[in-house]
Amino acid sequence: MLGRRPRTLHPVGVVPASLRSLLPDVQRARLAGRWFFCRLLGGIIVLALILFRAISSSQFYTAGTVPMRNLKQEFPMRFVIMTLEYKKSTFSGNGVYAQSIARSLAKRGNHVLVISAKPTSRTIGPNSGAEDVQEAMKEIGSRMCEIDVAVDGTQWGRLDWKSPWSSFADGMTKNVVKMVVEFNPSWILVVDWSALPAFSCLKEAAGNRHWPMAFLNFRIYYISEYKGDQGIMEKEFYKNMESKAVAMASAVAALSSRDAHILLTELGFGIAPGVLPRPLFPPLREDIRSLAMSVLKSSEKWREGRKYISCCVRLSQEKNADLFASIIESLSDFMTEQGILPFLCGGAHGNGDYAKAIKQRVKIAFPKAVVYEGFMGPSQLADIYSQTLLNVHPCIYDAYGMTIVEAAAFQAPSIVHVGPGGAVGAAEFLDPGKGQVFGVDLNAPIDLLSNKIKKMVLDEKKLAQIGKAAGMRSLSWDEDANAQQLLTILESSSGISKSDPEFQSLEGCKHV
Repeated sequence: MLGRRPRTLHPVGVVPASLRSLLPDVQRARLAGRWFFCRLLGGIIVLALILFRAISSSQFYTAGTVPMRNLKQEFPMRFVIMTLEYKKSTFSGNGVYAQSIARSLAKRGNHVLVISAKPTSRTIGPNSGAEDVQEAMKEIGSRMCEIDVAVDGTQWGRLDWKSPWSSFADGMTKNVVKMVVEFNPSWILVVDWSALPAFSCLKEAAGNRHWPMAFLNFRIYYISEYKGDQGIMEKEFYKNMESKAVAMASAVAALSSRDAHILLTELGFGIAPGVLPRPLFPPLREDIRSLAMSVLKSSEKWREGRKYISCCVRLSQEKNADLFASIIESLSDFMTEQGILPFLCGGAHGNGDYAKAIKQRVKIAFPKAVVYEGFMGPSQLADIYSQTLLNVHPCIYDAYGMTIVEAAAFQAPSIVHVGPGGAVGAAEFLDPGKGQVFGVDLNAPIDLLSNKIKKMVLDEKKLAQIGKAAGMRSLSWDEDANAQQLLTILESSSGISKSDPEFQSLEGCKHV
């Protein structure tokens, strides 16, 4: 029996080329088989690890069918948020939503710098932002900073072309620019067209640095109709501003799929290649969510304490608030018989002629009606919606309608417009087809509409079912889920090159 020759050990499956020709055919085949088996086994192990990781960390976007990873970041990003309305004298959902975005991004470990307006009665000068920058640095912690830019207080309380957007842009002083440059943002998030001139001034003063900008559209002003002598001019103004915002953006988000489509098809003629507007549903605020979780009721006790037909929208023509007054005028006798009271939110800035007329009509039709003056905070909203039998959202068109979702958190069902002539963004999140809101054509004659509301009120079982379904849906979409989806939109943007440092910071989101 022949002894075995001593041999040099090589890595499994690897034979030096100089020795391969000396091996018998059988031995070469045997080695080739071992090599193939090892490679196959290694591939199976790697594939198993990949599948396990994908299954354990995946999460799905509850608002639709778009898959969304759990983007828990290992590397923080740096966001600048530019918004006209924020914490100072908040008067609409814009300020509330902007606060939510800033808060949720910071909670995920990112650094956030918010540049917003502060209404003032003092003269606006060229250096008005200097002391505000210094004050902000003293008051805000290391994870979040705020810059308050002084603006004309006489224009405060509105978001249209008569808002203080111009003085906000003038507030981009050397101090503000210096702070942003030192902050070195990964992204600048611009809220609505009203912050676009400020962003343009900031970028120009900084030497046109390559800061990727995401346009966060909270409402498309262009699609509304404007009356009066300047109506055509105002509509053209919004078209110009909003199309510029879309064209300058590396990513675009809207409050609904409908608005995202409009931004692309009607305002996206200058949009960058690869940039696709996407829907980003606003979340339920954490303070509202916490209060709602503490007062959840069983189906049997749902009716307990509910006595209001409520309406909590800004008292303006664009919100169609006079429809609520017409409903109360038509239903006053029925509501008295049923022991139901109207509740109307007067708003923090509801003292214009239109708002005064709405409040007066409601009080005349129903003297015991409750009209709340001022901006409603979380505790006030919790108190009212917990006592709401039916919430009326009178808008024919509304970019979203956050009060619908806030009412839903307390299991208060809402009436929303579903029909020709407009759309309400929240009706995409709370689906009428799934029994999460009452979808009604609010353009219908008032008598027909009033009869439908009577039937709703008298069917307490249906009210409770829709209220409970709305509550479950509302509580399912929180601030962190919204932040995840925003990061997904930014990550998927092809408006920046993969070689840019800003993109490299986004890569940290992928390590999950």
